[in-house]
Amino acid sequence: QTRFISAELMDNQLLLLLESLERKIVSRQLKLVRAHITLGSFQGEAGPEPFRVDAGLLSFPHKQEQGLTMVLVELSGVQLQEDGSAVPRNQPFEAVAALFVALYALNLLSG
Repeated sequence: QTRFISAELMDNQLLLLLESLERKIVSRQLKLVRAHITLGSFQGEAGPEPFRVDAGLLSFPHKQEQGLTMVLVELSGVQLQEDGSAVPRNQPFEAVAALFVALYALNLLSG
C-alpha cells in the first residue's frame, strides 16, 4: 500500500518561505531538513522522540535568519533549539515532508 503525503503548507509557512527566498537561505534550510529531519528521527516505540541536529546547520550569519528557520520548521511540527535539540510533536513527518518538497522546489527554481 502506497502512502501519499497529504500535508499542505500553511499560509504562515508560505510567507516564511518567501522571506527565506529573498534572504537567499533556502539551500541552507534544505540541507537542515534533508540531513537531520528524517522519518527515522520521528519513529520511536512510543511515538515521536526528541533528537539532535547539527547545531552548525542552525548557525546563520544573522540571528533573524536562524529565527526564521526555526519558526518555519516549528510550524511543521518540530521544535528546534539553538543547541541542536529537537522535539517532534504529533507525528510531524507529513508536514516536514511537505516543507522539504517546497524547499527543494524553491532551491531548484532559484538555482
